[in-house]
Amino acid sequence: MKGQGLSIKGNGIFGFVFLVLLLVGLFFIARGIFTILTWASPVLILGAIIINYQTILNYFRFILSLLKRSALTGIIAILLSIIGFPILSGVLFGKAILDRKVRRLKQAYKAREEGEFVEHEEVKRYYPEEKLDLPPFEKPEPQKKDNRYEDLF
Repeated sequence: MKGQGLSIKGNGIFGFVFLVLLLVGLFFIARGIFTILTWASPVLILGAIIINYQTILNYFRFILSLLKRSALTGIIAILLSIIGFPILSGVLFGKAILDRKVRRLKQAYKAREEGEFVEHEEVKRYYPEEKLDLPPFEKPEPQKKDNRYEDLF
């Protein structure tokens, strides 16, 4: 009786071919995304500057601190920033948007906690000169509770 389906040798070859095709497909997808980001990177950087320029300044401060701590690490970071500029521009744009949202949420929370300052004018009320003659207030005597079971305890 012959075995049904493909043999182990055939399954291995088909698996290898499928893996190679998958990796080639992922390569073309990544290359397409990188090409799109290359063309969009100037717009993304300008958008990040307009939305929150502090994000880009913080990135440059981070690179400078890397250079001060370890020159080799700082140089590698600068080279990776130049090579991966399209990706870096997208990341900085996303971080600028996120920072703006966080800042707005903090302002909303602060406004909710402290309340908003509302200018108001105090209105003076004028009471008539006539005073009411009322009898003195007499406090009623509290009634003692009838507790017939108090002696049982």
